[in-house]
Order: sequence, then C-alpha cells, then structure tokens
Amino acid sequence: MFKQLLSCCLLSGASLMAIAQSGNEYSPSETFKPNSWLASSATRTATGRPGAAYWQNRADYKVTVSFDTLTRIIAGKVSIQYFNNSPETLPYLWLKLPQNRFRKDSKTAALTPVNGTRFGVQENTDGFSISKVWTGDPKKNSDSSLYMITDEYMKINLAAPLKPGTSVSLGMDFSFLLPRNGSDYMGVLNTKNGAVYQVSQWFPKISVYDDILGWNIFTNGYYIEPGKLDYSITAPANLIVQGTGELMNPAETLTAKEQQQLLRAMKSDSVITIRSAGSIQQPRDEGKKTRTWRFHADNVGDAMWAASAAFIWDAVKVDLGGNRTATAMTLYPVESSAAAWSNATAHAKKILEYYSRQWIPYPYKTMAVIGGGVTGLASCGVSFIQYTSTFGSNGLWSKLNHELGHSWFNIMITGSARQNWMCEGLNSFINDLSGKHFNEPAAFTIKDATSWVARTKEFQPLTEPYELILYDNFALHAYVKPALALHLLRTQVLGSEKFDAAFRDYMRTWAFKHPSGENFFRFMEDHCGEDLSWFWNGWFRNNWRLDQSIEKVEYLNNSPDNGAYITIKNRDKMAMPVEVEVQEENGKTARMRLPAEVWSKHREWTFLYASTSPIVRIKLDPDRNLPDYTRSNNVWEGSGK
Repeated sequence: MFKQLLSCCLLSGASLMAIAQSGNEYSPSETFKPNSWLASSATRTATGRPGAAYWQNRADYKVTVSFDTLTRIIAGKVSIQYFNNSPETLPYLWLKLPQNRFRKDSKTAALTPVNGTRFGVQENTDGFSISKVWTGDPKKNSDSSLYMITDEYMKINLAAPLKPGTSVSLGMDFSFLLPRNGSDYMGVLNTKNGAVYQVSQWFPKISVYDDILGWNIFTNGYYIEPGKLDYSITAPANLIVQGTGELMNPAETLTAKEQQQLLRAMKSDSVITIRSAGSIQQPRDEGKKTRTWRFHADNVGDAMWAASAAFIWDAVKVDLGGNRTATAMTLYPVESSAAAWSNATAHAKKILEYYSRQWIPYPYKTMAVIGGGVTGLASCGVSFIQYTSTFGSNGLWSKLNHELGHSWFNIMITGSARQNWMCEGLNSFINDLSGKHFNEPAAFTIKDATSWVARTKEFQPLTEPYELILYDNFALHAYVKPALALHLLRTQVLGSEKFDAAFRDYMRTWAFKHPSGENFFRFMEDHCGEDLSWFWNGWFRNNWRLDQSIEKVEYLNNSPDNGAYITIKNRDKMAMPVEVEVQEENGKTARMRLPAEVWSKHREWTFLYASTSPIVRIKLDPDRNLPDYTRSNNVWEGSGK
C-alpha cells in the first residue's frame, strides 16, 4: 500500500500541486528569516517545554460490550469520568462518534473518491445507534435535548457548567454493526478455521480540549486524552479475544494449558507458543455459550481488539530496562506465512527493546500484534497487520517496525492531530534508525527518499493541516519527506550525539502530553543551542527545493601551489550545509564542510582550498545525501593544469 501511495504521489501529485517555478530565486533574508513564534506563556514556554501552569484534561473510561458474531452487532455502554484541569469553565463537551463515518450521509462517505482510497468508506452502515445518554446519574432517563449529533461528533450540553478542577460523570448506551470492509481500520477476514474480527474506533470518546484550539473536533483518532481504561467484551466462548491492555481474568477465559503457557511467556526470553496450529481444532467453549474478557490499561484513551477461533498465539517477555518488563504477543491465522509469522514475536521483542533503549521505555504491560485483513494500524498496546505479510521492503518486519513505533509517535507523544509529520513522519524517522540497527528492510530507504524528494516538484508544506493534503501527496507528505528532513537534521546539521540527546529529552518531557509542532521546533533549538529557522523554513513551512552549484575556481596568483578560491552558489530557496570533495592531480583527495550559514547573507560563497597541485575535479554533495534536483552543476572538471 505504501508503494502505491508513493507511486501516485510521484506520478500525479506533483502535477496537481506544482507551483510555478518563477520567483524561486534565492533570498537570504527570506530563507534565514527568524520564525515568529507565539509568545511564551504559563502553559508553554519559549524553550518548547510545558510551562509551570501546563494543564491537560483527562478521561477515564469503563466500557462494557457484547459481540454477536452472527449479526456482527457490538452493543453495550460506556461510562466516562471527565476531569476538567483547565482554567476554563466548560458548558458543554464534545465526543467523537467514529463509527458514524460509515453512514451514507457522513462527510467521510461524501468525500470518498469514486475510485476509493485506503481509508475511504467502501461499505455503509448506520453508524452508532445511541439509545441513552446521561450525565451525573446513570439511572436517570435519557434526555434528547441533552445532546446534539453532528456527523461524527456529539455535543453534550451540561446541566451545570463544569468548573475548573472538577469532574463530571457521563455515558451512553450504544451499538453498531461491524462492517466487513471497515476502510482498513477494522473488518472481517474469513479463514478456514473461522473469521478474524478486527475492531477499532468502537466506543464514543471525549475529544481533546487544549490550550491551543480549545475543543479539537474534526481531527484524527490519534489525538486523545490519556486516562484509565477498563473494558470487557462478552463473545462466543470458542473465541480468543486480545487487544489493548492487560487481561485481568485469565482464569475465566483461558484453558489451564493456555494460562500456564502465558505465565511462562511473561518470564521467558524465548518465544512460547500459547496456542498452536494443532490446538485450533480442539474445543475451548467447555459447554459455555459466551465468555467475558476483561482488560485494563493506564495512560490510554482508545483501544483496539480482535476476536477469532482461528488464532495461533505466541508470546515472549520484553525487557524495558529498570527492572520493568512487558509481554509481546502475536496472534494470527494458519493462512499466514509460517516462515514470517513464526518469527514475528521475537522481532516484536527486539524492536520494543531497541526503541526503549534508544529513546524512552515502552509504557504498557503488553503489546499484541494481530494478523488479519487490516493492512497496518496501531493503537495503545496493540497493532493490526495484514496476515499475508511476508518479507521485503514492505513486508512483515517493516510493518512491525512501523506499527510498534507508533507506540512512541503518536500514542505516547501525542502531537497535534492536524500535523501528519508529528505522527507518521517522526515515526518513520525512528523506523529508519531501527531498520539500520537490525539491518532489516524498511518501507523506504533514505537514499530512495532523497531521490524522490529531489524529483518531486513543489507541493504542500509539511505544516499544511492533514485534512487539506491530497491523497496523491500523502505518502511523501506524511512519511517520506519529514523522515528525510529529520535524518538530515541529525546527520548533516546537528550531529547524532547532539540530536539524539535533544530528541530523547523531547520525548521524555512530552510523554502523554500534547506538544505542538512549534513546541518541537523550539525545543530542538533550545536544547541544541542553534537557530534553525532556515531549516524549519525550508523543510516544514514552505515548499522549497535545493539546488547548489559550483560557479568557478581560481588559483591564487594563477598557481595551484598557492591554493584555490572556489565559488559556490545557492540557486533555489532551500539552504543546507555544503560538503565539497576536491581531487588533485597529485592524487590527493580532501573534503571540506561548510555550515548552512554561509548562505545567510549572499547567494554565493567563496572559500579558500589549500591546493598543492592542479585540481582535476570538484564535487558538491559527493555522497548524494541531499535532495539536490540539478546534479549536473554539482561537478567541476579541471584541466589538471
């Protein structure tokens, strides 16, 4: 799917969003113009950190549902305790009703192109059926004047405004039909041993209220208020259910052997099979019609789960450091590639341990990777991955690496939901480092990303809100370009030691908080002691491109023995550091690095190279690290005399 998205972007996205190349003359005052940041406040400081008065609201959930596999109806109730930690009095609350996207009259359905998109609506349902809404006392009868439903959102008018420092109880009874084709968020996969049901966006939840936008409505599902979650699922007794959080009643849901194996896995560095392919045909209903599975998780505001009688189930201990451990699990049908999926649990362990060492520790007690019909999707402590995934650049390892990476971005560090780069881009960046560490294939390489960005004409800035991004531009905009930008910031501008320390501290500082894009920019500048306005301007805030060139070479006093003046030029609006490789007739090859600030006053820069013999060749960006779109002017050939 990633390659399909990218191909659309390269072939048609640029032509749709191309901006005329007139006016692309380099202007130092434009490129190096200092960013106009918001003034420091009590909630967010000039250093990009939470202020002394930073606040964040909280929502704790209790969700109880039953799942009828014959009708595919999921029905139950959600109870929410919502804490107003803001300084504002709230007369109403906004909630998300994500199942309403599947209604025929939804905006998402209306905005789905006729040829479809990955997340477009391909199958219609009636969305959420809400039978009762309450605030305060759940025993009171529902009052229809209490709430208003607007597309995928519900506004609840409070009987008494919610004052700062107080909380309110609210909830509702709901039901919905699980779509077979759930827009690659959820759905049903039929296998020879029974269907695999993957369920996400399955209960109403509070929208984020923050100090930047107030109520964040019409945003994506990653932007949530972390809190406590207790949920239970009553399903046919022959099904295995697994999802977000720790299973709280294994004695009531697992066979004696499954319990024993799970306990072994929680302490084992080697993968333990809890349920093998040979066990699938063995009945596990024990004469019961249903079982209720209960789960608990902290610091979550959403959940996904899956249910099937067809699951093979493997598990292993994950070492998180500081005497903390978690349990990584994979559940998948026998139709999955045994060669790939039999190693998936061990891969998940290694990936989680690497990210925990390199950055900050994984926050949850479990991670469930579930193979089914969904291409790839992440939520708190669970990932859905296409069951047919095998090997290669967009295979099982790269999908594991990516979906597990979302535990850091954008689940633990819940950045602005309207900025693709804060979710997919930051994640793709750490995915690249993980892939290199394990020498495993990623969805794309930095070398390929450099070529793609250089070839693509100007399109939408990375700071463009996600709802305005053309589908044809999505892959480059969300994944490729921001990952490349951060890679170059780390390797070509700041250096890995300085970058990693700042990036790690940013993650630690904003864990389970809501940073903005500006917070990230300011944090990196303050921590690294650099004014990076030119970098944010070129890579994030504008559509600029890079074109460095060699203009001329002059020997001092016409003698190569005295050294040479080399003049270089920045021909387009993006500025980047310069690396120059010089080859001399005597066989000497040397490299010089110049900071991006050489472009801060003029579009040309002349520097002295201490040559001792005639120069035969000069090359800019000799390792092709930069997305320079005109390579022909990067080389100067001398006569050797």
